[in-house]
Amino acid sequence: MTDRYYWGKPKDVIKWYLRGMLHLSAASKQRYIEKTGAEPGNLPRLLKLLDELDKLFETVGTDSIAILCLRYVELLSIPDTAELTGLSNSQISTRTAKVMKKAKEIIAKA
Repeated sequence: MTDRYYWGKPKDVIKWYLRGMLHLSAASKQRYIEKTGAEPGNLPRLLKLLDELDKLFETVGTDSIAILCLRYVELLSIPDTAELTGLSNSQISTRTAKVMKKAKEIIAKA
């Protein structure tokens, strides 16, 4: 039996949520380059950053990604997430802090 979530598979949801800004920027630049024949500029770097985000989320467990979805897609507070999942506030923070810190570092490179 497969897991079903009303907002999609957690890994896909949080990955696309966090990489949305980079993806839109890269897609926009790529279309501009194709239309005008301009120099690629920082497009290769943006594509590399997208790959780094993909690699980051390949190492994160489904449970942690589901918690990230509750926190950052559903925009629930830590106490609300803890109440919904049955985990403590510190467990919620522990499971989300490292991944979000790494993801923010990757996005900040853009």
